[in-house]
Amino acid sequence: MTPSDITTILTTSISICALVVAALSYRRDRNKSNQDFLFQEKILAYKELIFHVNFIFESFFDIMDELLDHEGSTIKWEKFFNRESEYYDSLVTDFYKSIFRALPTIPSDIYKELINFGQDSMQFIDSAFDKNEALTIESHEKLDKSLRNIINLVRKDLNVDQLNIILSNRLK
Repeated sequence: MTPSDITTILTTSISICALVVAALSYRRDRNKSNQDFLFQEKILAYKELIFHVNFIFESFFDIMDELLDHEGSTIKWEKFFNRESEYYDSLVTDFYKSIFRALPTIPSDIYKELINFGQDSMQFIDSAFDKNEALTIESHEKLDKSLRNIINLVRKDLNVDQLNIILSNRLK
């Protein structure tokens, strides 16, 4: 084997190694870019979903106040609630729309919990309409637990605690 053959083999080997490294690097960068995009989409979706969950939960305090403070007849309660129920139903409907917009990016366990929250919200509205104080209070407590569970699942999915530690260490 002549020195020029060795040089050719060495040059070819180095070129092949460089090509493999470039291909792997490109693939890794593309995956990282996709992961970053998905993470950003999840954050936007979760911000909207948690806003809706919290807004619905807080809005139901108004129904609780009206229910507990109402001293009028059943007919007056029905008139009040017929007037107000459309608003609360639209809150839950908008919430479902947000869930379905976010569906491609959220995990199934969070999806199920969000759907349960929507169903529990409708149950709360129905129990308040029926002026069943005990059931309404129980439904509101169930919504509170569901709200906390949703927030914990989202934080776990986004790995918020670990990200905060990394950010804190980076800022030191």
